[in-house]
Amino acid sequence: MKNIYLVEHFQRIYKQRKEIKIELWKGKEWQRPSDDKWSWGETYYHLYLMMRWFRRLSKIYIPLAIPFATLRKNKPYPVHSTNIYKQYQLEKKKPMKAPFILVPPKDQVDFGWLVNELDKETKQIEKIVLKLSDDVAGHIRYIDPLASNPNLIESIHLLGIHEKHHFSLCEKYYNVIDSNKNKYNH
Repeated sequence: MKNIYLVEHFQRIYKQRKEIKIELWKGKEWQRPSDDKWSWGETYYHLYLMMRWFRRLSKIYIPLAIPFATLRKNKPYPVHSTNIYKQYQLEKKKPMKAPFILVPPKDQVDFGWLVNELDKETKQIEKIVLKLSDDVAGHIRYIDPLASNPNLIESIHLLGIHEKHHFSLCEKYYNVIDSNKNKYNH
């Protein structure tokens, strides 16, 4: 079973996370750079909620979609998403708002716990999707008009783009030195 693209996209997610951990401010994870911008902690909580939501949806949706995707497995499919966050910003001249289910709560939690939970959710998604070949995953589509209804491979890529987007924003807001510029390229 070949799942080259799925593996590649997960590896990129883990690599980004490892590299960004160097940037984190120990003990100041919940300190906002300004009143209207999320802290590192809030950003990670948002990413955790996104991953948890996607895992829950996929756990139910993928088994239902597999029979239909298997019928189309010999047809071509895209394997990369575009950066819808950058595209939205350019078109609308404002950042995309997070849906209420992905907005971090006001309560602070232990940041180490949050980082571990994000990784656990990602590993659980990996377990669900890496059982599939790219040929099947490429035909499991999610209803998401903003992202042009991406297939599963594109969705995993989009999760990485989403994290990179938030990491880049945090680096910008916290005025982190530009030594890491372009290291998260997609």
